Amino acid sequence: MAGRAFKLLILGGTSEGRALAHAVHAANPHVHLITSLAGVTEPAPDLPGEVRSGGFGGADGLATYIKDNAINALIDATHPFAQRITENAMQACAQTDTPYLRLDRPEWTMPADTDVVFVPDAHEAARLVARTSAAALLTIGRKDLAAFEGVAKVKLVVRVIEQPDTGLKLNNAAYVIARPPFTLDGEVALMQAYGIDTVVTKASGGDATRAKLDAAAAVGARLVVLRRPPAPDTEPGFGRVFNVEDAVAWVSARL
Repeated sequence: MAGRAFKLLILGGTSEGRALAHAVHAANPHVHLITSLAGVTEPAPDLPGEVRSGGFGGADGLATYIKDNAINALIDATHPFAQRITENAMQACAQTDTPYLRLDRPEWTMPADTDVVFVPDAHEAARLVARTSAAALLTIGRKDLAAFEGVAKVKLVVRVIEQPDTGLKLNNAAYVIARPPFTLDGEVALMQAYGIDTVVTKASGGDATRAKLDAAAAVGARLVVLRRPPAPDTEPGFGRVFNVEDAVAWVSARL
């Protein structure tokens, strides 16, 4: 790397991606950091290094970006449900012979003595909520909310990082705008305030939003959980870690 800085591209937009950017900068301040966000929400204001927003145009577009910007390594810290982005990242790194690491969230262990129902998608979750719930907290992100447009007789409490599109037609819905991490006490208070009997979430894993599971157990609410898609098979030589510390060590080993 003589003569120029080591360039690391982080595919972020998650709490892990933000933590990784700060940790890499603290451990190796000379690394040229570029964090790429999908552009679904506003970026956190304090990210070190460069921040870009928006897609690359598939695997080929990302491969072109890697070559044009002389990227030395890529860490994929995207959401566990962002399968397409992960697949594109692995293909682009394979095409360009770029070191690739997946920073994945460990899966949740569900709280004991809690009614947990796993469903394949948001549409099945909506059908279940419509039949069995009086007040449901939806914590599934903006993209899947349209599945609940036909749920007319259930009080919906929708928590999102930013206000969703005005074209969304949810009946009897209240919006809570908040960004994780969340505390157990805060989650219990939210559920009690709205009389929540069902929490709909994705099996995302991680610590930032874990509290809602334990809060549901505390107030006696059922959990309706969208199953996490299987992780794509990694290419030979690609790595996978489950915490920021191991990802930082992976970067340091390549400097």
